[in-house]
Amino acid sequence: MENVNTNSMIDAIKNRMGILKDNKIKTIGIIAVVAVIAYMLQERYLSLILCFICINSIAVSGLDILFGYTGQVSFGHAGFYAIGAYTSTLLSMKANVPVILSILLAALLAMIFGTIIAFPASKLVKHFLSLMTIAFGQMVFMFISVTDKLTNGFSGIMNIPNIKVLGYTFTSNQSYFLLFATVTVFVVIGKKRLIDSRIGRALIAVRENPHAAAGMGINVRFYKILAFAVSAFLTGLAGAFYAHLMGFISPDTFTANQSNIFMTMLLFGGIASLVGPVIGSAILVIVTELMQSFVSYQMLIYAFFILAVLFYLPNGVVGIAAKIKAFLVKRRERKVK
Repeated sequence: MENVNTNSMIDAIKNRMGILKDNKIKTIGIIAVVAVIAYMLQERYLSLILCFICINSIAVSGLDILFGYTGQVSFGHAGFYAIGAYTSTLLSMKANVPVILSILLAALLAMIFGTIIAFPASKLVKHFLSLMTIAFGQMVFMFISVTDKLTNGFSGIMNIPNIKVLGYTFTSNQSYFLLFATVTVFVVIGKKRLIDSRIGRALIAVRENPHAAAGMGINVRFYKILAFAVSAFLTGLAGAFYAHLMGFISPDTFTANQSNIFMTMLLFGGIASLVGPVIGSAILVIVTELMQSFVSYQMLIYAFFILAVLFYLPNGVVGIAAKIKAFLVKRRERKVK
């Protein structure tokens, strides 16, 4: 009896040591990330890259809720991105709506469009759903391209006002990063709470087997529409942030390529994960900036990333981290034995 208790205590101590070691690795990783961010914030251009990472993380997190957790493919998210950008811009410039309010209204309008699209889309699957989302993205692109009196067409809109919150106007890239990073953290936390809730479990059930989910009493169509609405809201919010950060928008930013970029970021970072969209956005934004001299081959580079995911990284970078963690755990267990 005493031997059993002693062995149990030893196992508990070893498990505790393993947890402490994992926490130490996480702490070192967080310190390294903070150090890199602190270094990048010293320069205006590098701060702009950090802003792009946050904006893309918000949009890709929205796409992850739709695709990663609900199983609905979308190649038209550039449409929601454009709705957010143009709505906030026009409301703040032509209707004199306060910028922070125009951003929220733009995200809500994107959500409304997402809900409208979701009604027919919820009945479609696989390539039929993909074609519909592509068509939606193209419709939005054509609209902002030809409505010269409203959007200035391909000439674009300049001098978009800066974001102003509680009397403070964000003007520098560093200040914008602090704002976007804060919103990104709240998005990740909100996403975790959503996925861990009853709604999240229903979304995952719909992804795994819609027919079985319906048999369990889950309203499959409702949850598909809800996922579309939340995803569109976050993507529209990201689009509004982009417009006020850059101070200039044109249809060239919201082509089908942008939708493909969002999907590539999600697949490369890892679907159905909290940090996957952030990791995928960070890596691809940095790679894109490093490859500026090969801008004509940008989509070819993204194609290589997609192929790498399909053949070598089926679970994205997050999957690699999970495999490394599992390997270290097994190695530690062998040493213990």
